[in-house]
Amino acid sequence: MPELSRRAVMATALGGLGVAAAAALPAAPAIARGISGTGASAVTGRIVAETTDPVRSLFTPAVGRTFRATESGGGASDRTIDLVLSSVEDIADSTPGDENRFLLLFTASGFTASDGIYTLRRSGAPQVTLFLSAIGPRGLTRAMQAVVSRTA
Repeated sequence: MPELSRRAVMATALGGLGVAAAAALPAAPAIARGISGTGASAVTGRIVAETTDPVRSLFTPAVGRTFRATESGGGASDRTIDLVLSSVEDIADSTPGDENRFLLLFTASGFTASDGIYTLRRSGAPQVTLFLSAIGPRGLTRAMQAVVSRTA
C-alpha cells in the first residue's frame, strides 16, 4: 500500500477525490456487521483492501462497533489500535444528516491516543483513511475524533 501524507488525506477528505460516494452506499451494512448475505460469502471474515471515501452511511449503523485503526507512519513503526465508534454527529452549520459533512467520535481504550492519519478497517467492509485527533484528558482511555467535511 502506498504511503499517504496528511496533505493527501486532507485533500481527499475536503476535495471529494477518489471513489464516488454513491459507489460506497451499498457497503454501509457491511461496515456495521461485516459482509453477509447474497454473494458475500467469499469475503466474509477477510479485510477488504479497497479504500473508499468516508460517507456518513458507512458509519451510522456501526455506532458501538470496533474498528481496527492503523496509524500510517510509513514503515515498521505503524501502530495498530482498536477504536469503538461512540457517535456520528452533525457539524455546526451543516445540513442535518449530510453524507459528506459529519463528525466521528471514537474511544481508544488501553492506548495513549495521538493525532495522526489512520486507516480504519472492519472485516468484510471497505477501509477508510482519516486524520484522527485525540481529544480530552490524556490517559489510557481517550476520545478521538475525525471531522469529515467534503464536497460531493
